[in-house]
Amino acid sequence: MAAWNPLSSTAAATRELFGTPVGGGNSWVERHALLMAGVWPVVLTVRFLPLAVRRFQRLSR
Repeated sequence: MAAWNPLSSTAAATRELFGTPVGGGNSWVERHALLMAGVWPVVLTVRFLPLAVRRFQRLSR
């Protein structure tokens, strides 16, 4: 389950980019760490930015 953690994908991608890859796992996420390191921030931003904006607008009233 740790493979689906955004930080794990970013750490694995960083290791791969610096030339010290760690033995990948069997899951799709672990095999595509570079892709997921770019996808996770987009997914989290799309999900939580509208919630944050709505909360901020409610506070400023």
